[in-house]
Order: sequence, then structure tokens, then C-alpha cells
Amino acid sequence: MHSITELPLHGGRAPRWLFGRMVTLSRAISYVIMDEFGADELVRRIADPNWFQALSCAIGYDWHSSGTTTVTMGALREALNESSEVYIAGGKGKAGLKTPSDIIKGTDILSITNQATELQEKSRIAAKVDSGLVYDKIGIYHHTIMFSKGKWAVVQQGMSSGSDIAVRFQWYCDYVNEKDIANEPHSSVYSQNHSSSLDLTANNNKWVRESGSEALEEYQKILTKTYPMRHEIEMNIDMSKRAVATIAKANELDPKDYRELLLVKGVGRATLRSLAFVSSLIYDKELAYRDPVMYAYNLGGKDKIPFEINKKTYDNVCKLMSEIIENARIENNEKYKVLKRLNASLENNRS
Repeated sequence: MHSITELPLHGGRAPRWLFGRMVTLSRAISYVIMDEFGADELVRRIADPNWFQALSCAIGYDWHSSGTTTVTMGALREALNESSEVYIAGGKGKAGLKTPSDIIKGTDILSITNQATELQEKSRIAAKVDSGLVYDKIGIYHHTIMFSKGKWAVVQQGMSSGSDIAVRFQWYCDYVNEKDIANEPHSSVYSQNHSSSLDLTANNNKWVRESGSEALEEYQKILTKTYPMRHEIEMNIDMSKRAVATIAKANELDPKDYRELLLVKGVGRATLRSLAFVSSLIYDKELAYRDPVMYAYNLGGKDKIPFEINKKTYDNVCKLMSEIIENARIENNEKYKVLKRLNASLENNRS
């Protein structure tokens, strides 16, 4: 059985002033992960539904709307396609149709041109499986494939015919059965609305794939994880006690305890709190996977939920993250010690 997470459709787009900052911060977060854990680990995390949602919250988009898929992947593509370690091909609408040529470009940049044909095939099959075998009349309108020299992940989204239901599909290479690629390949299936559908990728529906079109009248109910329609975040419902305690701890951090950060003009409590959240997203993977909504309290959200984004604080965080990365690469000793200390201060708060 696959899980479907319900994500309400919210109107509006990421404003230019926000999207540019999302690109900068997502680049910094991604570079630290690649420096610390490798490019393959970043690809794996992008395929994880909760970590992906946490990242989207951390960089300031809506905490639970399906727009997180297209906007977050768009920001990551702009942020990372200058890298020589990972590449993102495809995108929304017409950009998705350019995926095959994007893959050729990306494999050339990563010096893995011998993998281009295979990656094109994986991309094409993923789109066909999710639009045809997850039997919900899905029309894919956003398709991206992210790859390093060793791993690949697909993040794509479709719209169910005749409705406003959007479904996000996430694939990770290690979950794919090469002998039967349609056999439960997803790391996640995300939806905006509860639905019953025939998921022909499920292992217990292998008989359907083998038996022909007459089996399409059958269906199975898919377990759902639901994000509420309301815009507000209710701490006692949407997050665990540990997440609520972590937010409180982050708000109590004292800049005087981090002297190396005080050398940067403009670093105050809000900037320090945000850096602490970013550090936990990078290092404390369990927290990110368990409570992605918590990261909406990093810098705020596009629709002022849970609070309005302060541009000055956002810029300070981006500036400081860039300096931390530069210093870590120059010193090459105790990499990212500031971020690790901030994360340790939050980890002491486990419940």
C-alpha cells in the first residue's frame, strides 16, 4: 500500500522577492549537505516526502500546499544546476518536455554521459507509470529528475482529471525493482484530497498488471495522511511535543553564547534562531522527517503563516550561511562547527 498525503490547493505564487531568497538559502543548505554527507545523500533526501516538506517550509513557502512541489523544485534547479555534483532536469509545463535534452546537458556537466540514455529511460518510465498505472486519471504537469553521479530521484506532480486534486509522486532509485519497475517504486505519493484509486504500482496488484484491462474495474483504498484545509498551524495538533519544545528552545538561544557569529553585523536573536532551524534540518534528520511543519517557524511563510517573513532576517541568514560555507571550505577543519553547535543545543531538547 502506498500512502497519499492530502495537500490543499492554495492560490497565489511565490513573489519574486521571496523566490530569489529561496534559491539562495536552498543552495546553501544543499551545499552543506553535499559537503558533509555527499551528493548522493542530497538526492536521497529530496525523494523523502517529509524532508522535502521540511525544506520547503524552512525556505519560506506555504507549510502544506501542493505548490511546494513546483516552487521548491524550481528553486533547487536554479540553485544547483551550477554545481558539478548534482543536476535537476525538467520542470513545470513546457520545461518538463525538455527533460531528455536537460539530462544530456546534466550528464555532460557531471561527466557521466554514459548514463544519459539510462536516465532518460528512467525519467520516461516514471512519467508513464504515474500517469497510467496509478489509476486515478492523472495528468502529469510537473516532472523533474534529480541525479548525482551515483543516484537519481524523480519528483513529479499531476492533476486528477475533472477535479482540483493534485498528487505528488516521489521516486528514489534504490526503491525501484529493475525487473519490474512498476512494482512499488515510490518513496511517496502526495495528494490534496482523499480518494480511492487503483494503484497498479502496488505489489499486491501485480496480478492486475499481468491480467489485462478487465482488471481495471477493481480498486483498492489507499492509506492517507492528511494536511488540513485551514491555513493556520495548531501546535498541539500539527506537531509533536518535541517539535513544540524545539521551537521554544530556538527562541531562547542567546547570541552571546555564539561569539563567532557576533562578528557578523546584524546577527541577533531572530537570525540565530533561524540558523538553529537550518542546522537541525541538515544534521537532525529524524526531527525533519517527523515534524516537517516545525520548519515553518524558521523564517515564516509566503502567506504570513505562521508569521510574516522578515526580509532583513532572511538576508542575514543567507549571508551568514554563505560565510559559514566559505570559511568551512577554507579551513577544512571541524567543518561547520557553528551549525553543529547550534544543532546540538536543540538536540538536548528531546522529549
